[in-house]
Amino acid sequence: MKWGILGAANIAKKALIPALQRTETAEVFAVASLSGKEKDFAEEYHIPKTYSTYEGLLADQEIEAVYIPLPNHLHKEWTIKAAQAGKHVLCEKPAALTTADAKEMIETCEKHGVLFLEAFMYQFHPQHEKVKSLINEGAIGEVRLIKAGFSFNFDRNGYNIRLDRTKGGGALWDVGCYGVHSALHLMDEEVDKVTAISHIDEESGVDFTTGVSLSLENGIIVQVDCSFEAEGRNEYQVIGSEGSINVHDAYRPDKQDHIGKITLRNEKGVQELIETGDQYRLQVEKFMEAAGQKDSLTELHNETLRYLKVMEESIHLIYRGK
Repeated sequence: MKWGILGAANIAKKALIPALQRTETAEVFAVASLSGKEKDFAEEYHIPKTYSTYEGLLADQEIEAVYIPLPNHLHKEWTIKAAQAGKHVLCEKPAALTTADAKEMIETCEKHGVLFLEAFMYQFHPQHEKVKSLINEGAIGEVRLIKAGFSFNFDRNGYNIRLDRTKGGGALWDVGCYGVHSALHLMDEEVDKVTAISHIDEESGVDFTTGVSLSLENGIIVQVDCSFEAEGRNEYQVIGSEGSINVHDAYRPDKQDHIGKITLRNEKGVQELIETGDQYRLQVEKFMEAAGQKDSLTELHNETLRYLKVMEESIHLIYRGK
């Protein structure tokens, strides 16, 4: 499959393009940038074609799929334009800033016969299926509580789009979305109630530290925290009536040689489990396989819509009156 990249974002350079190049069935065929970086970008990653406009890339009939790592507020516009151009779309998370926008993006892709996938790469690492299996086997009894956290100390030097609220900035959209998504991905339950509280940075006006609590319809409580001003961590814990499961590098095991480490505690003692997988490569392989076989990704679309509903409500609560 021939891919085009819309934008010269760091996530494309550091993660997605290398992952595509590690597969046997993908070719990074073109890159477009509005900043004039496309030629240097293409030379560094051995990409055959460059464009100075996104429209130019989308008009290229050889390109079959596009990856969209653009700022959050541009995801809807360019997903729709890509679908109208007949390209499959892998769009960075969050897919959109409202549930309604994400629904329109999904429906537009379906209308034009192309595939859409939100690029929550973490979910393709095998450690999460292992966690689901442990839960289903009753290894920790009945699930009562899920805690998830993703944080890092933010470098404020220079302009960063994460500090622009109008463009989907803030800790919750940037890293808190992982905790919300992963909790619902594990339990596949509807949300009954949402509460949220934040420390809003005075200079930028975006949330720098946020806590979100959810009550699921089955009574499970979910607590998600995220921060731009705390030590680096990306983890979740599932606590049951008879034990607990800790996933230590839940969202970025690629930074640990793709190794996922799980700690299971129950009446049998403590077990350390290892699951290894190249989550970015697995994501694009799943996407290309589904496109080739015309498989439905409805289940993943439903997860996107379900977690975005929580995100929307949380954003409303933390910025209400601000």
